[in-house]
Amino acid sequence: MSVPAGFLTAAGLARLAWVGRYWRTDRSRRADMVRVMRIERWDARRDGALTEAALRQKLETRGYQVSTCSWPAGTAVAPEAHSRERVDAVVSGLVRITIDEESAILTAGDMVFVPRGAIRSVQVVGASPAQSFDAVYHGSPRK
Repeated sequence: MSVPAGFLTAAGLARLAWVGRYWRTDRSRRADMVRVMRIERWDARRDGALTEAALRQKLETRGYQVSTCSWPAGTAVAPEAHSRERVDAVVSGLVRITIDEESAILTAGDMVFVPRGAIRSVQVVGASPAQSFDAVYHGSPRK
């Protein structure tokens, strides 16, 4: 299989990583349970221009408390489980998110939903720093 030249850019690699759906059996729970890595991409037609403020507002209106994370190139965050549902949303750069041993590369505007109790790790990919939002679900959305 040959890879089109457009996929060899950073944004292209992220697109290539998202072809298809990511399914796997989650052996840490029931044997017949299948977990889906849920990723949402920014849609400029629906959401408008991607800005840090617009991405933050999107998360806050869904009921998330948002904090900003800035990482230098090459940063790796050790795997850990969290007691609350959360979303990792990339503002800039390329970030590899691993949830329960399943990885995906996110680029600006991408959000991944991390279920409560899932083991999550983060790694900045490439030579550029990355900025993202760590959003923790806190209840009903703001109006």
